[in-house]
Amino acid sequence: MPVRTVLVDLGGTLVDLFGHTSPGQVLPLSLASAARALVLEGHDVPPQNVLERSWEGQKRVPDDLEVRPLEARLSAVFGPDAIDDRTMDAACRAFMRPLFDQARVFEDTFPFLSALRSRGIEAVIVSNTTWGSPAILWREAVERMAIRPWVRSVVFCRDVGWRKPDPRVFSHALSMADRGPEECLFVGDDPVWDVMGPQRVGIRAVLLDRRAERIGQGFDRVTNLREITDHI
Repeated sequence: MPVRTVLVDLGGTLVDLFGHTSPGQVLPLSLASAARALVLEGHDVPPQNVLERSWEGQKRVPDDLEVRPLEARLSAVFGPDAIDDRTMDAACRAFMRPLFDQARVFEDTFPFLSALRSRGIEAVIVSNTTWGSPAILWREAVERMAIRPWVRSVVFCRDVGWRKPDPRVFSHALSMADRGPEECLFVGDDPVWDVMGPQRVGIRAVLLDRRAERIGQGFDRVTNLREITDHI
């Protein structure tokens, strides 16, 4: 059956989130930014080194795919004082600002999305959110980056309560796309989240291997998004 919808990952696929940095390098900036936001709201906050230790103490078991919301993580890190919803929203936005400020759309993203549209193929974003951050912040980012008009819908792990590669994420995406698995192709840069995960629910998947690090590992792979049309 021909592909009618391409399900596509966001970070590392359509958008370069970290560039030459890493989550571990961005995290201290994010904690400091959230701390400043809370101080502005009248909260006392622990020193930076305490915040970083507290965050490290929350590391999850690798196979635990249930979403751990950023709001809960920040509440645990910043201490027992109750944080109201408005202030928590400000803290989450401040926390994510260093990452969003450095994010850039890959140069092949819009040509790829345009090529899909020209062939009558819809695109749906299916992505985890970094650090369990709120989906609304990512939807706003997708709008700012001018990607939203090119996709039918956007599915984040926070919408489902589970992270890729949990099958529930892909089942929800199929529902949003109104497609069966045989009508879809998944494209992403992570071999577990974006290839093995969708394959478990019957979706064919192609690995985006921008740095050619997965040669000979048995994946259908491309090194840029322009090559995806060869797999449709």
